[in-house]
Amino acid sequence: MKIGIIGAGAVGSIIAREFSKLPADKVQLTLMARTPRDGFTILEDGVKTYHEIQVHDVNKVSEQFDVVFIATKTPALKMLKDTVDNITHKNSEIIYALNGMGYDSVFAGGIPSVVYISGQQHNDYIEHFVNQKIILPETDYTYIDELIAMINVRQQVNFELLKSSDFHKIRYEKLLINVGINSVTALSKNTSKIFEDDKMVQLTRQLLEEAIAVVNKYNTDGVQIGDDFTEAAMDMYYSYPRDMGTSMYYDVMANRTTEFEHIQQFIFNMKEDGDLHTPVLDMVVTLFAGYEKQ
Repeated sequence: MKIGIIGAGAVGSIIAREFSKLPADKVQLTLMARTPRDGFTILEDGVKTYHEIQVHDVNKVSEQFDVVFIATKTPALKMLKDTVDNITHKNSEIIYALNGMGYDSVFAGGIPSVVYISGQQHNDYIEHFVNQKIILPETDYTYIDELIAMINVRQQVNFELLKSSDFHKIRYEKLLINVGINSVTALSKNTSKIFEDDKMVQLTRQLLEEAIAVVNKYNTDGVQIGDDFTEAAMDMYYSYPRDMGTSMYYDVMANRTTEFEHIQQFIFNMKEDGDLHTPVLDMVVTLFAGYEKQ
């Protein structure tokens, strides 16, 4: 099986590190990014480890893969159209290992996923915080099912690749998680320690409640988020390391384009001309839109 990973940041590097432990006679792994290099360093639990996994120039790879993980930022999807078309065949399974929603139709063989891998890319190393898990829709796959089976029988592979019949709900829940913590960390330019401030906690709660109301009223997947979700989300935020940022926090700090179009803007657009009152969500979207125009 030929597996390609596009993106050698926090998500792509963790996937590559774990999949490199699979049998070489069964899996051919290729990690790709815009900048080629001989390997990468991951900081985890205070220890830096260098991994000799070559990162290939994504524009120079021509072989076709059975499974492709797209582990970039969502703004890069449009630029990858020709690249992905060139490195896939008609039966390839393309996994969007991305944040947010609203991009499922970019590639014909695209498979949405829910990614739980938290990390930060520094100049010369990647800091891994928590989680190594990807959840997929419950259906039959040609190559992915074989990959899952290989992962499950090898204890040395510390990675969860799962399928869930409750995928749509899990995906909306992850979207809401991102709406809450990504918004307040990015707009305050602060890490998870922001939740030590009572006013920021109250603001995050209101943002979550508004976003949940939009999802419950306007989603077309039959998903209903329970009344206890806000508390569960806040408990998750409290559990994060205080120095941990979010993808949008790191983007803002580096003055890069954010993924707000597929996170906050996606939920905002769900209500279209609806009369649901969402003042905090509206302000968050307005501020991110203003940031993107700089």
